[in-house]
Amino acid sequence: MRKAFNLLMAMVMILALSGAAVLTMKYVSISAKHIADSYTKEQAELFAQSVLEATIMKIQGYDRSTNSDCLRTLSFKSPDGRFDASVTIERYYLYNGKDNDGSSLSNCSIVKAIHTPESHGYVTIDIVVQTNGTNDKIGSFISPVRVMLRSLQRI
Repeated sequence: MRKAFNLLMAMVMILALSGAAVLTMKYVSISAKHIADSYTKEQAELFAQSVLEATIMKIQGYDRSTNSDCLRTLSFKSPDGRFDASVTIERYYLYNGKDNDGSSLSNCSIVKAIHTPESHGYVTIDIVVQTNGTNDKIGSFISPVRVMLRSLQRI
């Protein structure tokens, strides 16, 4: 009878230890996914800041006087292909509705005329950065990330 009792106790100990191992592995899996998702979200936020700076450079380099129009939308892809960004320029704030050289942007419907020269040259920008699900680095392990950024910038 003693040998059978010792065998039963050994089986209970093995079940208890395997249960603890399964719980530990589940916790490690959840923790790894959380860390990967946090890293991806942080990378998306940094990419959104880079897109904002690139958008400002594009706006400043765009010749608005040629066509009397302005930039409205832009799109960017991260160099590694993990993120896609879509940029919408919501509004240009220009003194008396005119560009720096005094020309009117007649083909640009998003110009808001302001009457203070100190506030001339601002722009409202909306940026949406999303993960590219077809990228191998994202895969199915990482949850999709969508970061939105709205900014008022001087151009």
